[in-house]
Amino acid sequence: MIKVMLVDDEPFILEGLSVLIDWNEYDCMIVANASNGEEALGYLKQGDVDLVITDIKMPVMTGLELLQTVREEGLSSAYFVILSGYNDFQYAQSAIRYEALDYLLKPVSANSLIDVINKVKSKKSVTTGDGNLGQDSSDRPEASTVLFKKELDDIISGIEHNDSNSISNSIDGLFSKIHDEGIVLSEKAINVNKNYIVFRLLHLAVELDESINQEVIMMYISDHILMNGTEMGSAFHLKQFAGEYARYLVNLRSTVSKGVLRDIEKDLNANYAQNITLKDFAAKYYVNSSYLGQLFRKQYGMSFREYLNMVRINHAASLLLKTDEKIGWIAESVGYHDTDYFIDKFIAIKGCTPSKYRKNGNELSD
Repeated sequence: MIKVMLVDDEPFILEGLSVLIDWNEYDCMIVANASNGEEALGYLKQGDVDLVITDIKMPVMTGLELLQTVREEGLSSAYFVILSGYNDFQYAQSAIRYEALDYLLKPVSANSLIDVINKVKSKKSVTTGDGNLGQDSSDRPEASTVLFKKELDDIISGIEHNDSNSISNSIDGLFSKIHDEGIVLSEKAINVNKNYIVFRLLHLAVELDESINQEVIMMYISDHILMNGTEMGSAFHLKQFAGEYARYLVNLRSTVSKGVLRDIEKDLNANYAQNITLKDFAAKYYVNSSYLGQLFRKQYGMSFREYLNMVRINHAASLLLKTDEKIGWIAESVGYHDTDYFIDKFIAIKGCTPSKYRKNGNELSD
């Protein structure tokens, strides 16, 4: 059993991490939470921990200061994973210097946590005689607070896809389950469910735009989710919020898409002669290639390859009129290594051969 400690000064992050995956399913148990490095240090001096997942920026003592102190004083052999909302390589360098296992940007995805656990398992030597990770009765976690994970995941999926029917049905399903099973939610249970949905919805926004102000979005979600205090809030209000957030994601996608296409358009006009593909740009701008292809068709009414040909042929047309260079040289200079193929594309786009285009242009200028 891998013993885990979570360290973050934001309560919703601690709750979100604790319920983002089923830790027990991956042979893990959260043995402690801490709100800063000093609290965590106190526990590490007394408790047995295998994995510390800590925020990098906290009051009193930061995550890096915690890691540095533990390593320099030899207080624990626990593996450390550093979390940060800032994509700063200097942070990563410091984390690596003190032998951090990994460095992850917030908000953390479930897959990232699972990857970390698998790294720990591959390094950890605590095994039973048959070579499998063991679990004794003292390691078994206490019964967890009620988390409506399936119902909340269904709501989140509806929000992600802006599907009003799915949102409505999923919310009705959540409230029906609470009512039909006679579940009385404690304040802790409400907070666990609230923080789970806040964490997941924040992640959807950050996946679209890493530059957004995470604290502002987090507060917006937290203030409007209507699960404060000891009341869950009405289904009507939850549906209203879910619809608003779904529309926010739609607008965010639109804004991000326009920005990406604008950047790619500039990039293409500068580097059109190079051997570039849709996948190259997708990787460069961190966009799914299929999604990027759809954006091109929607924005320009043509595929990426057709758009690239148009850019190349337009530059070739300009060279034909402004220079006396041979057709083969112009074809090569705009990215075509086969002159015949270049001529075919030129005819398809401009309606005549390059030679005729040059001749007609020169005649008009006389």
